[in-house]
Amino acid sequence: MSPGQPAQRPALDATKARVQRAIKVCSIFDGASRATREAAVNGAELETFLGGATIAEQGTAALALLILGRGRARLERAMPEGRSVSLGYRGSGEVLGESCLTQQPTHAATATAMEETEIISIPHNLIDDFLREDPGIAPAVFTLLLQRTREAEDRIESLLFRNVEGRVIEFLLKAADRWGVPSPKGTLISAPITHLEIAHAIGSTRETVTLTLGALRKEGLLDVAGRRLIVKNRDLLQQKT
Repeated sequence: MSPGQPAQRPALDATKARVQRAIKVCSIFDGASRATREAAVNGAELETFLGGATIAEQGTAALALLILGRGRARLERAMPEGRSVSLGYRGSGEVLGESCLTQQPTHAATATAMEETEIISIPHNLIDDFLREDPGIAPAVFTLLLQRTREAEDRIESLLFRNVEGRVIEFLLKAADRWGVPSPKGTLISAPITHLEIAHAIGSTRETVTLTLGALRKEGLLDVAGRRLIVKNRDLLQQKT
């Protein structure tokens, strides 16, 4: 099956187990009642998208809350002049379709699978029921929306006040926090991230990012292992921001 097309749905029993795992690690349901969790599992659908497939497209109807069961997704927003702006990444347990949480009729951004990715979708009418009937849901939704606002503010601040090196370092530190695992050389960023992806995320070019990463390697702050990056000294890297 070619990229850009969703893969086949898994068997029913496996689907329910995967949906349960995704909901368990999703912050929206941290304070939810057992009944709400069970209703979410029973009402959700799971679909697997291959790398490069569009999970949700900007401007299309937001019919469900989307949760990543596994994999990674890139978020972008198309601008009127034809350019697109990177809004960041989402990983396992994180929410994609926030629009339905705020009664917005359409998706505000396009989400693209960066690798084989499982998406759990919970219909918006079921989410509306949860918000109305379960007092444990609303605080988590409020926290999520505040987090998204803070992310947007941080991104604006970074673009306005940091040079390219500073933005690359900021990206690496956040990636290490999100996907970092200990390794003999430091903190391995387990997700394979290309120079072009970094460039899109920080508003630069692939060539400039490549030069910046090369300079950080020469300084002994960064290393590579195949397609993955290793932050060798987070404290020293942080001091350069």
